[in-house]
Amino acid sequence: MIGRRSHRSEERYTSLIRLIAEKLKEAILAGKLAPGEKLAAEKLAAALKVSHVPLREALRQLASDGYVTFLPNNEVIVSKPTIEDSEDYYRIASALEGLAARLAVERAQGDEIARLRELHQLLKESYQKRDLAGYIEANSRFHRFIAEIARNERLYRMIDELRQEIRKNRLLAFKLPGRLEFSMREHDQILDAFVKRNPELAEAVVVRHLNNQMAALKKMLQPPDA
Repeated sequence: MIGRRSHRSEERYTSLIRLIAEKLKEAILAGKLAPGEKLAAEKLAAALKVSHVPLREALRQLASDGYVTFLPNNEVIVSKPTIEDSEDYYRIASALEGLAARLAVERAQGDEIARLRELHQLLKESYQKRDLAGYIEANSRFHRFIAEIARNERLYRMIDELRQEIRKNRLLAFKLPGRLEFSMREHDQILDAFVKRNPELAEAVVVRHLNNQMAALKKMLQPPDA
């Protein structure tokens, strides 16, 4: 009986750590916690209504996934990508997603093009409302669907893994003035390539879109005096 209670207590503790980590992850992805921001344990514990011990464990989980960074002085900050890391991720992603777009145009059925139109419309609605968190979520669904209809499971998995990395700091790129407007136009061009059933155009506009996103992120990561 004692062993069973102990096991249940351990399960509750593990679930609490997972819940704390998920809430902090959501806050980072939504931009509520900005790259480079210091995470004060007292403030976080009070906001989440938890003690310091499970909070620290949750932060260690997030650190292992690259969302936060422990500094030598034991302070914790939201991870901020280097320019070199960003270039690496986006260059690989643009090549893979460009290929996925080409394959998707070649293989998409009529109902799948119609679904892509629906996802594009959701993206546009978030853009018109200036709902940045909604726009980023709609953007992910739009690109994920393109990778899905490319019908290449290995390619899909590689793209999904890269997009998880890119998503951690995507919000930073949208803080560059005008980037949201340009992003919406680029998605208009991507949809147009699918409607025209032009695989070469689809590949080209997706590659250009991701290269532009990389350039915007690099500008935001430049030191102020650069």
